[in-house]
Amino acid sequence: MDKKTKLKFNPFSAVDMFYKQNWLEYQARKGLLLANDNLFTCRFTIDEPRDRRYRILPYKHSEMTREALDLYASCGWNLIYGSSSVMIFYTDDPDAPEPFTDVQSQHKYYRKSLITNFIFMAILLIDAFFNISRSLQGFTLSPSALLYSSADEPLSSVVMTLVGLPLVLLFWFQYMFTYIGLLNKSRKKDYYGVTGFRLKYCINATVLISMVVLLLWNIINIPVNFDSSSSGDFTEALKYKGNEIVRFSEFDPDTWRTLYKKIEYYHDGKGDMITFDVNQDKTLMMPRMVSEELEVDRDIKNDEDTVTDLYYRVNLYKAKSSKIATEFMKYNSKNALEESDIKVSKKSIDKFRFDYKDLDYAAYIVDEKKANDTTAKRDQLLLLRKGNKYVCVSYYGPIDLKSKVGLFAEKM
Repeated sequence: MDKKTKLKFNPFSAVDMFYKQNWLEYQARKGLLLANDNLFTCRFTIDEPRDRRYRILPYKHSEMTREALDLYASCGWNLIYGSSSVMIFYTDDPDAPEPFTDVQSQHKYYRKSLITNFIFMAILLIDAFFNISRSLQGFTLSPSALLYSSADEPLSSVVMTLVGLPLVLLFWFQYMFTYIGLLNKSRKKDYYGVTGFRLKYCINATVLISMVVLLLWNIINIPVNFDSSSSGDFTEALKYKGNEIVRFSEFDPDTWRTLYKKIEYYHDGKGDMITFDVNQDKTLMMPRMVSEELEVDRDIKNDEDTVTDLYYRVNLYKAKSSKIATEFMKYNSKNALEESDIKVSKKSIDKFRFDYKDLDYAAYIVDEKKANDTTAKRDQLLLLRKGNKYVCVSYYGPIDLKSKVGLFAEKM
């Protein structure tokens, strides 16, 4: 008759192998004998309690010779599990010698694995800091800066940033402290004696479960929004009214009439590629976010070989407070500049500011080499803020965007 099995959560990381050994031995004393080891779970066979010792070897099963396995078996150590990264041995013989009786053999099997994992975790941390630095245009761990820069993100993303990042850092630091402890122990013959697996178990379990919950929340969190695009019904998009946003039909009505006729025949696959998107959304700090985007790609040779003939995108952010709008604008404006082809330093945005009645902030940004040529097509940015409303307009075309500031200011 097959014995019953039990599945248990296994939160131990690669450098926690000795804590995991301690945990497996504790389970054996309760009558749970390891049968299989998976990524985050261990399957145990329910049997009589026993004083079983486990040793985890960070070595590929495929690289272990039959002679070596026979040698371990002759010393009382039996292979219970082997994979591409670790092997787990056990013995019920209290007099069985340790697999490695000298420091040199310990180093052969352990240090290579530990150093590889250390380098991997260091790269992960550097990559995380690099991404934070890019998103904030300068490195900072200020919670308020992270919060304001994510004001247009769903609540799940904000929580992921403010809770997930500290959890990742906590996991990383405890990982490194464990690694340093192992390096110190590697100089000693008694390489296996560790205690206190419960604390390590709780820390790892808290971090892993929290991160999984946050990731799942971030994946399934689908924002409720209105979205009509080039792949849908253009008529529906055009009927949508957004009183606080200047539509391209108001910005350049003559061009719009021509483009609208082309949009009606968009699906014939000939001529210019035209995309038109209208979107409305909201987040915890931005109760209203509206955008309109129009792009015309001139067809040169084929579908992949095109050049932008006209581009217009306007984003309206209506925040819960003027402070949120002000702080968010600092990050959003730099991101908008980074996404454009305007050759202007992100640090010099404020020098393009100009005064406009009733607006708290107004800036018009254009490539300085093309600033005096008001007839040529060029990339332009218009940034406007009044109270808790912030508008960002990106435009590529022949119209002077600054001359249209009154259209946007009226609706703010």
